Amino acid sequence: MNQWTNGDIMKILMVTAEAAPFVKIGGLSQVIYFLSKELIKQGHDVRVFMPKYGIIKPSFKTRSIVTGLDVPLGKLHHSKVLCNVRLHHKKNSPPTYFLENREYYELRANVFAYKDDHLRFLLLSRGCLEWLLFERHKANGWQPDIIHCHDWHTGYLIDEIRRNPRYAKAFSQIPTLYTVHNFKYQGNINFKHQPAQKRDKGVTLLNTSEENKLIMQNPLLRGVLYSDWVNTVSKSYALEVTTAEYGEGLEDLMIKVKGKFSGILNGLDNKEFNPHTDPFIENNYSVSAIEKRAPNKKELQKTFNLPENEKTFLLGFVGRLSKQKGLDILIPVIRRFLEEFEAQFIFLGSGRSEYENQLIKLEKKFPRHVAIHLYADFKLPRKIFAGADAILIPSIFEPGGIVALESMRYGAVPIVRKTGGLADSTINFNPRTKTGNGFVFNQFSQWSLFATLIRAMTIYQQPSLWRRLVINTMKSDFSWKVIAGEYYNLYRRIIRQRKRFLSINPHTAYNPFHKA
Repeated sequence: MNQWTNGDIMKILMVTAEAAPFVKIGGLSQVIYFLSKELIKQGHDVRVFMPKYGIIKPSFKTRSIVTGLDVPLGKLHHSKVLCNVRLHHKKNSPPTYFLENREYYELRANVFAYKDDHLRFLLLSRGCLEWLLFERHKANGWQPDIIHCHDWHTGYLIDEIRRNPRYAKAFSQIPTLYTVHNFKYQGNINFKHQPAQKRDKGVTLLNTSEENKLIMQNPLLRGVLYSDWVNTVSKSYALEVTTAEYGEGLEDLMIKVKGKFSGILNGLDNKEFNPHTDPFIENNYSVSAIEKRAPNKKELQKTFNLPENEKTFLLGFVGRLSKQKGLDILIPVIRRFLEEFEAQFIFLGSGRSEYENQLIKLEKKFPRHVAIHLYADFKLPRKIFAGADAILIPSIFEPGGIVALESMRYGAVPIVRKTGGLADSTINFNPRTKTGNGFVFNQFSQWSLFATLIRAMTIYQQPSLWRRLVINTMKSDFSWKVIAGEYYNLYRRIIRQRKRFLSINPHTAYNPFHKA
């Protein structure tokens, strides 16, 4: 291992199932890209390791780093799986290493949702470790000071690096940070439907398991058990997952490991999301020229075929049409709200057909007040953030809450339920002190949401107060510069902790908080 002795410079390896700009399935891809870029900007050596999926565009040029890398999968295969490692490197972006294999990655039409995902991501984890072994024995080979793994797909790597004899001794000095972006997705195929006595306890070694045992395992649980530290994407969500309501069956475990568990709110790239320079909005503006925001509202109304009226209270929704996003209370509340008040609502997103059908009926009933776009779109969210007066986010749970950060950057006031990252980013506006950057309600109920809409509309009808609120939202700083600094401090803490543990326990690779 390259010892971390040169002051502030740190070597960091991000291991992930997806990363922008190559694959953009969820928010994870954006976190990997922007966090890595900011850490590089601050002087660190950050590299990314991920699969080379078939959907990755050929325009992302790569060069060969390792050919014929034998990746063992034990009894799961009669022989080792042959892989290659390729590198894409563009100036000011993190060098990205791709694990290349036709059967498991390149010949697949999608990124996730295959019956053998457990094999595909076990292959990613072992492939990464085999590449690091290759680098270890190469002259001037690269070794990280810390490995930062993300979500259930890389829980296998953390298990392997601590308990598989092939890797445990070689990498005993390298600490691991495990970031769980959403505890709902654990990679446990049919895990919740198995009898308790058959559930994974994180004990059986992966490299001696048959495939049916591998299917029964919970890689997220293993990542939590054997990592040096676990964190999630907001401080509030870190507290929530220790409860039965949010813990997804792992709440007791999260209580046990709370000594190595914390939360850091996701950040926002202020250069990418900048109303002053954004080419996708009608009229650019800034917090010092907030009056220039007004034309964007009329353009948004025009785009969605709504009456153009700058005085009408205009609200937007941007996200998946799913139960998690609070559609079960949002749609009936909007129906009742429009029966009593003059307002406009714009919905952007796709998802479950039951919600799509309800929104279609809502639009037909209120054609001059409701507009929907049931397709994913890259440009429209920014138009909505730039033109809407407020953004609705009444989620049941919301680990990171990136939509709230984006809307505030553009001056669209967030109306949110107090949960996860939304609770960390949004502060209730106080009209007396003129402090706060949004509207927050506690209970997941139609009455709570309806009352909060009334409160927001009341402030909106007082232009001087609303202007102050919009300024507050735009001045909220959630830049990756701040967040990367928090991760740097956490990396330092984990590295020191690992060194101290090994000085006391030189003959074991287990993490100091393991209690299985």
